[in-house]
Amino acid sequence: LPLPLLPSSSPGFHAREWIAPAVASYTFHSLMHDSTGLLNSTVWIIAPSMNPDGYDFTWTNDRLWRKTRSNRTMLCKGVDPNRNFDFHWMEVGASDNPCSEIYAGPEALSEPETQALANFMLAQKDRVKVYITLHSYSQLFMYPYGHTLDLPDNWEELDRVAKLAVEALTAVHGTEYEYGSCGSILYLDAGSSRDYVKGVAQVPYVYTIELRDQGYYGFLLPPEQILPTCEETWEAIQVVAKEALAM
Repeated sequence: LPLPLLPSSSPGFHAREWIAPAVASYTFHSLMHDSTGLLNSTVWIIAPSMNPDGYDFTWTNDRLWRKTRSNRTMLCKGVDPNRNFDFHWMEVGASDNPCSEIYAGPEALSEPETQALANFMLAQKDRVKVYITLHSYSQLFMYPYGHTLDLPDNWEELDRVAKLAVEALTAVHGTEYEYGSCGSILYLDAGSSRDYVKGVAQVPYVYTIELRDQGYYGFLLPPEQILPTCEETWEAIQVVAKEALAM
C-alpha cells in the first residue's frame, strides 16, 4: 500500500542557483543515513535538478544563466520555468519578452521540465503531503501564494510549521530566515511551481526555501558555505516532514 506521506523536493529550476541542487543531494545523503525513521515511514521524491540543460550551461558557458535552453525564438533561448506553470500564468511578475529572464513562455507548461513536474503532481496528488522547492538567494522560508496577497485556506498551519522550521534551521549555525507568504515577504509572481502545486494539485504543505545568502555573494555562494547551508536546511526539512506526518 502507498505510504501516507510523500514529500517531494524539486530544486534547480533556475540554473544559476547552484546551492539548491547541493542541498537536495545532501538531503538524499542524510536520508540514507537517517536515524529519525523518516525514510521508513515516508516515500521521498528528490529531483536534484529540474532544469538540467540550463544547469549544464552554467558550467560550460554562462555561470549566471537562469532559464531553460529551449529554442523559442531566433534571438533568445529559454523560458523561466518558475513562471511557466498553468496557474494564473502571466498574470503578474512575468514577461512575454523571450529575451527577459522572467519570460513565461509562449504558453503555460510549454517546457518539458514543467510538464514533467505537473504530470507527476497531478498523478500523485492524493499521496503527496509536502512539496518543497529550493532556490537562492535571500534566506526566506515561504508558503503560497506568490501571484496574489491572498492566502490559502490552511495558511495558519503553514505559518506555524514555517516558524518551527526556521527555528530549527537557525539553531544549527545561527542563520536567520524570514518566513511568510511569498507575496508578502518577497514579490508577486505568477506561474510558479509553488502556487501550481498548492492551487492545482492541492498539496497541503508547500514551501519555497530561498537559501543563503542575503546578497553579499548572491548566486556565487563560496564553497565553504555549502555544507553549513545543507546542514541547517536539512533540519528545517525534517521539521516540515514530521509536522505533516503528525497531521
